[in-house]
Amino acid sequence: MGASVPGFWACLARELTELRRPGEQIALLWLPLAGVVLAWAIFARGVMEDLPVAVVDHDATATSRQFIRALDATAGLRVSARPPMLDEAWAQLRRGDVYGVVLVPRDFAQDLKGGRAVELPAWYNAQYLTAGNVVARDLQTAVAGFGASVEARGRLARGETRAIASVRLNPVGTQRSTLFNPEMNYGPFLVTGIGAAILHIAAMLAAVRAVGRELRDGTAPAWLASAGGSRGVALAAKLAVPFAVQVTLGLGMLIAWHGLLGWPVRGHGWLLAAGMVGLVAAYVALGAAFALVTANYRLASSAAAFFTAPALAFGGVTFPLESMPGPAWGWGRLLPLTSYLQLQIEQTARGAPLAVSLPQLLALCGYALAGTAVALALVRWRALDPKSWGHR
Repeated sequence: MGASVPGFWACLARELTELRRPGEQIALLWLPLAGVVLAWAIFARGVMEDLPVAVVDHDATATSRQFIRALDATAGLRVSARPPMLDEAWAQLRRGDVYGVVLVPRDFAQDLKGGRAVELPAWYNAQYLTAGNVVARDLQTAVAGFGASVEARGRLARGETRAIASVRLNPVGTQRSTLFNPEMNYGPFLVTGIGAAILHIAAMLAAVRAVGRELRDGTAPAWLASAGGSRGVALAAKLAVPFAVQVTLGLGMLIAWHGLLGWPVRGHGWLLAAGMVGLVAAYVALGAAFALVTANYRLASSAAAFFTAPALAFGGVTFPLESMPGPAWGWGRLLPLTSYLQLQIEQTARGAPLAVSLPQLLALCGYALAGTAVALALVRWRALDPKSWGHR
C-alpha cells in the first residue's frame, strides 16, 4: 500500500502533463461544456411559442378577421403572413417561412349566420414532428373555441340562458390533470437528457484517448512503470483526470439546472447526483476497456463513437422504449445511458421512491465494474506486448 501511493502520484503527474496541450483541454472540458450550453440556449424558452402560419382570407369580413385574431391569440401560433392567394401561401410553406396554412373560404360569415356547417381547410408541415403537432393542436383549439363562441351567441340570441347554452354546447366534459411537467417545458426533460448524452460521449472518448495514446505512441511500458508496475494504480491514475473533470462538469450541470434555474427535483437529489457519478464512472471504465480490447486507437475511438453517439435516441426520452421494435429496445436497455436517463426522469419529474430508482444506480455501478474488470485483465498484457503498440 505504501508503494502504491507514490506510484499513483507519479503516474498522475505524468498524466497531468498531457493537460498542458490545448487540444486535450478542449476535448476534455471545453467542447462538452460548450455543447451543454448550446443545448440549453436552444431550448431556453422552454416551450414552443409563436410558430408562424399563413392565413388566406377569401371572405374578408369582420367575422373572418375575428377568427384570424383568435388564431393569432393562441400560445403556439402567430399569423405571420396574409397572402391573397393560396398558391403564394403554399410557396411560403415549401420555403419553410411558415409551418402551416389556413384557408378561410368565401361566404364564411354568411354560412355561419345561416346555421350551415363551415369547413376550414388547413395544412401543416409534419416533417418537423413536434412543431407540426403544436400547429395542429392550436389550430384545433382556435377553431373549436371560435365555433363554440359563435354557437353560444346564437343560443343566447334565441333566449337560452348562459348556463343552459354552456351545457348544451359541451354536454360531456373532461377533467385533465397533468402529473409531470405541467408547464410543458422542454428544458427539464430534454436539455437534461441532451446534457447527459454529451457528457457520456465526452467521458468515454476521454478514457479512450488517455489509454489509447499510450499504446499508439508505444509509451505504455513507461506508463506502467511509473505506477510501480501495479495494474490498478496505473488505471486509477490514468482515469482519475477524465473522471474528475467529467464528474465536476456533470454535478455542475445538475446544480445549474436544479439550483440556479429551479427545475424540479421531486425525488432524492443525492440519488440523482450519485447517478451522475455512476454514469461517468461507467463510461470512463468502458472507454478504457474499449481501448485495451482493440489495442487500436482509431478503432477504439470509432467503436466508442458508435456506442455513445446515437445512445440518446435509444434512451427512451425522445421516443418511448416500449414502442421500439425488439432489437432497438434490447440495444437501448443495454446502454448505461438508458439507466441514467430513467433514474433522472424518475427522480426529477416523478418523485419515485428510492426502491424504484435504486436498480438503475446499481446497473450503472455494474457497468463500471465490468469495464474496470476487463481493463484490469488486459492492461499489463497490452502495456508489455510490442504487438499492441503503434496502431493508429
